[in-house]
Amino acid sequence: MKQLLLFCGWMAYSLIGYAQSNILVTNDEADSILKGLYNPADYIPDNVINSPFDIVDGIISGISPDSLKSHLEVLSTFGNRNTGADTISTTKGMGAARRWAFAKFQAFSENAENRLIPSYLQFDEEVCGMERHRNTFSILPGVGPQFDEVIIISGHLDSRCTDPCDITCEAVGMEDNGSGSVLVLELARVLSSFTFYRTIVFLLTTGEEQGLFGATAFAEYCEQQGIKVAAVLNNDTVGGIICGATASPPGCPGLGAIDSTNIRIYSAGTNTSPHKGLARFIKLEYEENVLPFVPTPNVINIMTSEDRVGRGGDHIPFRQRGFSAVRFTTAHEHGDGNPSQDGYTDRQHTINDVLGLDTDNDGVLDSFFVDFNYLARNTIINANAAAMAALGPITPLDVEFEDVDTGIQFAIDDPNDYGTYRIGWYGFNQNEFDTLITVNTISDTIVGLPSGPYFIS
Repeated sequence: MKQLLLFCGWMAYSLIGYAQSNILVTNDEADSILKGLYNPADYIPDNVINSPFDIVDGIISGISPDSLKSHLEVLSTFGNRNTGADTISTTKGMGAARRWAFAKFQAFSENAENRLIPSYLQFDEEVCGMERHRNTFSILPGVGPQFDEVIIISGHLDSRCTDPCDITCEAVGMEDNGSGSVLVLELARVLSSFTFYRTIVFLLTTGEEQGLFGATAFAEYCEQQGIKVAAVLNNDTVGGIICGATASPPGCPGLGAIDSTNIRIYSAGTNTSPHKGLARFIKLEYEENVLPFVPTPNVINIMTSEDRVGRGGDHIPFRQRGFSAVRFTTAHEHGDGNPSQDGYTDRQHTINDVLGLDTDNDGVLDSFFVDFNYLARNTIINANAAAMAALGPITPLDVEFEDVDTGIQFAIDDPNDYGTYRIGWYGFNQNEFDTLITVNTISDTIVGLPSGPYFIS
């Protein structure tokens, strides 16, 4: 007899919190949208584009390697983006960088019927001598019945050198994490042209390099306010393709090895966790919606661990508060992030984490460490995942499966009259679906299943 374990969906909401008055959203409109306290009809554009097919086509054609490159070129001019770096200068430091990002969100909004609402999330925490900090974000309001549910796409804006509190070194941090930052900006630009049922937040955090402080503040705020965070897609070091000598396990083959095809998704828990379920969803949607239509494919690798050995990222504070969260990172990293060790020659967490080199000394970069085409493909994966999550149906809450001699019998409570469902199963040691079936009925018997035991979703 088969062993059958039911695992439904990947959405999980955390509604238990505690108050901290020093965390606040600076834009009241953005705050109300985050909390679901708004009229969705106020944010329906004149030109509604909400067909999944049109959106996928727009994502593939709209995301631009040149746009990502131009964002990185500007970001590199701000120099040190340490969490404790200058917030007063208009041209250098963290303050200038976050104001530039805020202005980009505003500009994107003007091209999207002013539907993209920019804001800061301000919080107090002593980090590198600075006591007050700001995450920069924009929010695209959902207009469907699930408008009060939120999809977050994040990347940390801060950078660092050997000393995590060195506010004077030229820490431009192009791979870590300029690449993730411009991915978030590009998604705000492209996705704000479309209309979604759920709300999407484009989040640039600070304080990641010293202890995930910015992400913790945002996750804590969501927990305190009962915000329904359905999914978090964190992007950290997503543009480089060259292996360093000390990449964190599971690392890459060795110094100089190239991989411009694979992308890793890290998430917590066993293969039945909502985080692994979210990773499976991302991979499935990419393979079905995007892969048939792009000339150069990426391979999504669902990793077993929550992060690389001894490392962590901004997805973790959200997971700790019960929100489904994953981390995207490249297949190859140039370093393990510990530049204080003897003989460290890799770029990560040093002044050498730059956009590229001017090899012929003509004043123009001609050899790049960030691969803009690879970064664009990773941006498309994120865009498709966020879009499909934001358009997705309401997960059924009452689903029954029962072993029968010839297979399994299922019954789905279908209050929204969808009529069609996907049923998938995977083994005890599998992170990916073994088999998927589309059913056009809410009750039936499925025969010819693989031998168990397995989980069903």
